[in-house]
Amino acid sequence: MRLQITKMILALAVAGLVSACGNKIEESPDKMVRAGMQRMMKEDNQFNFSGSYRLEMGNQAGASTADKNSEAITVQSSDSSEEFLEAEPDYYKQQMESVNRMMGLISKSFSIPFTGAVDMRKGHMEVIPEFRYEGKNALISYKFPVYVDFNNLSLYMDTSAITNVSDVMNEQSNPQLVIGDRYVQLAVPQDRVQHLPIADLLKSLPKSVDDGYAVIKSSEFSKVSVDEFGKELEAKHQVKLNSSYAESLKYNAAMLQSLSQALKQAASKAGSDSKYQPQDYAVLQKIIDALASIYSDDNDGALAGTPIGSYMAQFKNKSIPIVSNFYFDAKGRIIGVRYQCEVPLDDIKELKGPMKIDYKFQLEYTGSPKFTMQPTPQNSVNIGSRLRLY
Repeated sequence: MRLQITKMILALAVAGLVSACGNKIEESPDKMVRAGMQRMMKEDNQFNFSGSYRLEMGNQAGASTADKNSEAITVQSSDSSEEFLEAEPDYYKQQMESVNRMMGLISKSFSIPFTGAVDMRKGHMEVIPEFRYEGKNALISYKFPVYVDFNNLSLYMDTSAITNVSDVMNEQSNPQLVIGDRYVQLAVPQDRVQHLPIADLLKSLPKSVDDGYAVIKSSEFSKVSVDEFGKELEAKHQVKLNSSYAESLKYNAAMLQSLSQALKQAASKAGSDSKYQPQDYAVLQKIIDALASIYSDDNDGALAGTPIGSYMAQFKNKSIPIVSNFYFDAKGRIIGVRYQCEVPLDDIKELKGPMKIDYKFQLEYTGSPKFTMQPTPQNSVNIGSRLRLY
């Protein structure tokens, strides 16, 4: 009898130790983030989420008129514009002051709250952004639900917020563009999809994300006290990552290079009887390599010479700090993330920067995430074929 009791006590003790070890997070901060990301993508990969995106112009609303009038304004323009500035500098300054104040007012009243769902096991994702302006006696809101089916590379959008108006305009002149109550679909032609190894690409995604985080110095991660947003989530742990725009480019490049390497290895293993052939992997690899070149340090990337490329290039050598906070529950799962940064607007002298970005979201893990959209061939219209995009 005593032996049985002793065995029971030992069993309970072992169970208690295992449970305690399972709930205790003793990993370094960088490993906590990397493990949390892997768990979210591999294990707890079915969830709903919600959050918000806010963009605010820095100091223009609070700067005094005297400060603004004392600042030099540099403008690169045509000869006619220079003559205008010389003739009426005070008028120009007043106009730019009004523009800055208006942008400050709009940015403080404008936000993009969003909700969504992810089911990685089924290859489905949904996000519902709401473009919202709220001020005194004013409320303007537009929602554009988006649904992505990775299995057939299709994107569906509920554009009824604007197509209700455009349908009235098109029903006589362009009836083929009338959408009605259907979803708008943009899809890669199925004869191409069947030759693209999308499933292999998605399987490589968790490792590529981890490879991206691996290029960030571990010293830039630190455990901190749970802040107010974390307390709202009932988070047990918080890890802060201090990085920069330049480091985010390195992260993106490393992640994409990892995907490219995975596709290359898969192609080398493909046999004559395989579902996908080496040339199929090469198509995806070419696309991934083109994306990776955007974030590389080279000046001959895919966007070189384009307005977007020029816009990105001006930030590569600037010190733009990015603060990321990761919030964990007692199981080590990431239940929320918040990104904050300030983008300098030094090259646009008329605007009083910086531009502040605050992006945060929380996750609700569930075995059956709730989707608002349920697209089918019957309730969708492939706008790509109608516009002859392919």
